[in-house]
Amino acid sequence: MEVLDYHKLRIFKAVADLKSFSKAAQMLFLSQPTVTLQIKKIENYLGMTLFRRHKSNLELTEEGKILYQFASKIIEDYMNMEENLKNVRKTSILYIGCSSTIGDYLLPKIITKFISENPEVNIKIFIGNSKEVEDGVLSKIFNIGLVEDNIISNKLDVYEFYEDEIILIASKNNSISEYLKTQNELKNYKFIFREFGSGTRNIVEQSLKIKISPSMEVSSSKAIAKIVQNSDYLAFVSKLVAEDLINDGHLKKIEVDDLKITRKFSIITQKNIRLSSVENRFYIFLKNINKR
Repeated sequence: MEVLDYHKLRIFKAVADLKSFSKAAQMLFLSQPTVTLQIKKIENYLGMTLFRRHKSNLELTEEGKILYQFASKIIEDYMNMEENLKNVRKTSILYIGCSSTIGDYLLPKIITKFISENPEVNIKIFIGNSKEVEDGVLSKIFNIGLVEDNIISNKLDVYEFYEDEIILIASKNNSISEYLKTQNELKNYKFIFREFGSGTRNIVEQSLKIKISPSMEVSSSKAIAKIVQNSDYLAFVSKLVAEDLINDGHLKKIEVDDLKITRKFSIITQKNIRLSSVENRFYIFLKNINKR
């Protein structure tokens, strides 16, 4: 017999918050068919339709809005219960959302240090772009997000914890000079950019005085660096992404006299959120990472 349990309610809330079956599946580490099936089971159990499906998004029906209110309260109570039980068992789960540059290049070093001091913690990590991480925090799929974009929201607290540099890279075989006098010289070259919603792309477009239309868009900074290494494309990437390839002689850094791009990586949490004990430990750990 079907029941309306926590698992189904959590899936329902994620779909409602993200307005997408595929995004909810990605953040919950489930397949999209599984998410679709669970929503259908809830609708069959209640005998009502919960979502209106449009071409570009989903919206809750009136019945769905009522269920959302109760589901949010049930999920919050369940999480509080789970936290108290975990304190008794002395085991904890830490679920973090982070944008791709942080997740691929900075977080592994941080997590290694954190785990060495907190070996009892089980960790789950979602890696996406900054917008996806923001959505995950706002929907409470995870309570801590690490982003590389400037987040402006009256629903979020933002704490800057790391300074990064965005650099321009080219293949070592590219004939481009390693020093350019003006940004206008960049118009003579082909570029790869990250996808829309990427923190790296946003800060680059905000910093450039000229308009650059990318010839290629790729959702992985690591893949971009590899493509640049074997082509005549240029790209802006985090120094974290390219430093090993530069040191090994596969890439070169291009300096532009009137262009220097730095940014802050930030921790984002919902305002007035009650972090679990392990989330609070990790938050404090991040705030002090530069002192370690």
